[in-house]
Amino acid sequence: MRGLLAVSLIACGGSGGSGGAEEAARPVILQVKGSDTMVNLMQRLSEAFTGVEASVIVSVTGGGSGTGIKALIDGTTDLAASSREMKEAEIELAGKNNVTPVRHIVAFDGLSVYVHADNPISEITFEQLKCIYSVDGPCHKWSDLGIALDCGGSDNIIKLSRQNNSGTYEYFREVVLGSTGKFTNTLDQSGTQQVIDVVATSKCAIGYGGIGYYKDGARSACVKSDPAAPCVVPSVETVKSGAYALGRSLQVYTNGAPTGAQQKFLDWVLSPAGQAVVVDAGFVDLKK
Repeated sequence: MRGLLAVSLIACGGSGGSGGAEEAARPVILQVKGSDTMVNLMQRLSEAFTGVEASVIVSVTGGGSGTGIKALIDGTTDLAASSREMKEAEIELAGKNNVTPVRHIVAFDGLSVYVHADNPISEITFEQLKCIYSVDGPCHKWSDLGIALDCGGSDNIIKLSRQNNSGTYEYFREVVLGSTGKFTNTLDQSGTQQVIDVVATSKCAIGYGGIGYYKDGARSACVKSDPAAPCVVPSVETVKSGAYALGRSLQVYTNGAPTGAQQKFLDWVLSPAGQAVVVDAGFVDLKK
């Protein structure tokens, strides 16, 4: 479905009065659906944008990047928020539905590896993450990584992940486990906030998610892409410079080139005012 989802009332022939003028003044409603990593960011952008452009209301819902992309392909959303790029199969399916996805990068993000604040691990490598998260990985206890950690008589690693419709899940799988890699059994969470909530209260837990989240009791581990690489902590600076190996783009997709209210919203998101909201939300702006 190209175009905007607008709220309108069709006047009946005998209604009369000034209904036409009132209906004309009704705001356009833009539907944004997708990434749970981006849902807080998009909500904050929506609220700030509505404050300066009352003629447009931006309605934001999550569900995961895959869910948002499917909604765009099915014509049930105006904008699909995604923490990963569309797959070739998704683009092909969109074409069959006469949908032409156009990508708009709105921010950058770093994928943090979260551990409990009392976990003594000082750094973690991609190989260690693969050892923990891969279906055939042998790391099931923190002692398997040389870490002494007592979690009430056990040091079993509580492995937190995201649901498989999440762009964060797909990104982590491809970068850390490999394009054909498969996850071991994990406790899947609906969003980064849920991941960090569990990590903050479970000493033996580990999880991953966007850097724009924080909670007492949890911290971001220093990550090494390989044993010989320097250890890098995720931050705005390290993501911008490319030093952090788990940096990624955050984007929204439209069906074809944006017009009307879509264009107004995206222009504002990319403006200095919109990018200030991106930074305030804990993500990385597009400014070099």
